[in-house]
Amino acid sequence: MKQSIRLLKSILVLSFAALVAGCGGGGGGGEGSEASGHEGSGGDGGGSEGGDGGGAASDAPFVSSGRSLGIFESLILMPDEAYAGLLNDTEIAISYDPARRTFVGRVRNEAAGAVCDVSPAVELDGWLRIASLTPDGEDHVVDGLRPYDRTEFEFPLAQGTEFEEWVVMIETFECSSAPSGTGGGGEGGEGAGEHGGEGGGGEHGSGGEGSGEGGGEGSEGGGEGGEDDPTIPIMEVASGTFGSAEYSFLFDMADLAFRGTVHNPTAQSICGSKTEIHMGLGGTSVVELGPTVPADLQPGETFKVVMTAPAYMPDTYAVHPESSQCP
Repeated sequence: MKQSIRLLKSILVLSFAALVAGCGGGGGGGEGSEASGHEGSGGDGGGSEGGDGGGAASDAPFVSSGRSLGIFESLILMPDEAYAGLLNDTEIAISYDPARRTFVGRVRNEAAGAVCDVSPAVELDGWLRIASLTPDGEDHVVDGLRPYDRTEFEFPLAQGTEFEEWVVMIETFECSSAPSGTGGGGEGGEGAGEHGGEGGGGEHGSGGEGSGEGGGEGSEGGGEGGEDDPTIPIMEVASGTFGSAEYSFLFDMADLAFRGTVHNPTAQSICGSKTEIHMGLGGTSVVELGPTVPADLQPGETFKVVMTAPAYMPDTYAVHPESSQCP
């Protein structure tokens, strides 16, 4: 089933990219996108993470052709909103940690082939670009990602920087040379690491899929999660409980985005809280958005989430929350 979902997901993303290219007649399109020259080529060539189970790779290096595949950006977000979604052929999840004054993010290549010079960035209040692993450093650029490879990053803010809104953006380039093979098992590439646990195999670990609203044991990174989440018609609100957390999501027709909240009504912390949205067409789950970057919910705290996908209309969706045991 996971392989079928991954195949359908790749087909939908590629079909959408081809449609945009055909209509726009340029390099890169979609939500807030524009073609551009090579930015940030002097930055860090950060490594990527594939995890176990990826395809065999050659030793060819990542070499960019210099041809941009476009700049794609999210909706405008508020400081307390986390984002996860597909921007062209790249999946990105990111949130702002106010305690650390740092944007924490993850990028994964969902394209059928490798991409080079992967350049995530955050723009504050429509003008201030944040794209460095250190305040006031050079832009962070990852040499390349094979299909389903991912990389993580943290962008701290400089002293005194404040903002009222933000967007995340991504630019990738064609490769003239790249290692063969794929990353760690496609959909299962999340594996251990997000919570520091030792989840095996697929995206929700080897401990099996939970059942019912509360979910079972064995989710990604040793947490708790369930796959039997109720499927909701796209025009209805999805709400319920997961463990001790309360969630509520809806589909924003104007922005083609899912918006929701996860709330901790208890007197205890909820650790590693994250959320996926499973989008459906014709009764089949075809695209999984997320998961969001894990966050610890303190007693009474509410976590706001925004998720987007390529511009086509799902007819159903399911909210899949997860969490992990607190230390």
